[in-house]
Amino acid sequence: MTAFPSARTGSGLVFTSGLAAIDPETLAVLSDTFEGQAKEIFRQLDQALAAAGSDRTRVLRLDCYLADRAWFPAWNALFPTYFPTAAPARITTVTTLPIDGLLIEIQAIAIATAQEDRS
Repeated sequence: MTAFPSARTGSGLVFTSGLAAIDPETLAVLSDTFEGQAKEIFRQLDQALAAAGSDRTRVLRLDCYLADRAWFPAWNALFPTYFPTAAPARITTVTTLPIDGLLIEIQAIAIATAQEDRS
């Protein structure tokens, strides 16, 4: 199985892949709660950003995909805990996610500071 990068950098920016609370080997969902999935996703985001010399304060845009619009209030409530300052521009889309049991997936664009261009 080919490993997909969690992020790529280019032109001073870092672009993450879609981040979801799944085991990359088995594609099993790692949590059955919205909060648990969000926590795992932001752990992955922090890891991808750190590898590019960045962090959440440098995120310019965040795209969020929810499996059901019923999760929007929970997403709205959690968002400020993950971005207490310098909230990025964001969009939230309700859609069918690719794996049963996924409730949320995100992708981000941030300013990269330490990694060379890998485009």
